[in-house]
Amino acid sequence: MLHVSLRQLSYFVAAARHGSTLQAALALHVSQPSISHAIATLEAHWGEKLFHRIHAQGLELTTAGARRSALAQALLTQAEALDAPAGQGVSGSLCVAGLSTLAPMHLPALMRRFSQRFPQVELRLGEGDTETLLARLERGTLDLALLYDMGLQRAVALHEVGAQAPYVLMPVGHALAKRASVALRELADEPLVLIDLPHSRQYFLSLLAHAGVRPQVVMESGSLEMVRALVAHGHGISLLTTRPSRDVSYDGRRLVCKPLSGKVPPQRLVLAAAASVPLSPAAEAFVQVAREHLAAAG
Repeated sequence: MLHVSLRQLSYFVAAARHGSTLQAALALHVSQPSISHAIATLEAHWGEKLFHRIHAQGLELTTAGARRSALAQALLTQAEALDAPAGQGVSGSLCVAGLSTLAPMHLPALMRRFSQRFPQVELRLGEGDTETLLARLERGTLDLALLYDMGLQRAVALHEVGAQAPYVLMPVGHALAKRASVALRELADEPLVLIDLPHSRQYFLSLLAHAGVRPQVVMESGSLEMVRALVAHGHGISLLTTRPSRDVSYDGRRLVCKPLSGKVPPQRLVLAAAASVPLSPAAEAFVQVAREHLAAAG
């Protein structure tokens, strides 16, 4: 016999997603005490503390809470599918986020394509660095995250949706700008503007180290557009994977992009999900639409 209700679970999952009983109550149009009471009841029933209460900051899932939240979300998704009339198709809600340097390139168009095909699914959008998104997946507050696969050693399942090759970014007039491609070893004496994001930073440094290059890092930034603008103004060259549709910096200066020569493998684009629970029908559909969209985008 089930000793917890779907309503209690939905209140718990909402609090986990929003990090606040007040925000969860506003989202579900119920009273804040209703959310708090549901959480207290579940904690008493399971004999586990689900949240750390952080003064003036809200709620943070405990390890047990993250595990319970992921399981509760999976159960709620299955309940929604069971409750749907025959032939209704994919429905429910889906929270999708992307790496901050990657999401603007793909998620807006991808979400539009998905919503046109599955209008009954409520989509929510997020973005962040790789480490933040992985932590949210593990806590059960995020369904899918669009990332580069950089050997992620975490409790996530990776669903490949495409690939992108790294390239060299340089200002117009650079000595290497007329080359068809550039070898990593040719960058040994070049000042480097480094993208400073968790995992991305290590990835580009590892490419250079593998080629025997000790880079001269002159500037670092966690913003893709700042890196591009610094390169456009001659502060150095850079290595990147995400490439906007136009080779122009944020302030309108032209840039030159050159592929890397030699055997430099492309970066896999993946939709990461929590490994502890199976994909919901909506998440499975999103993965498939992402593969179609990225294949069409080339």
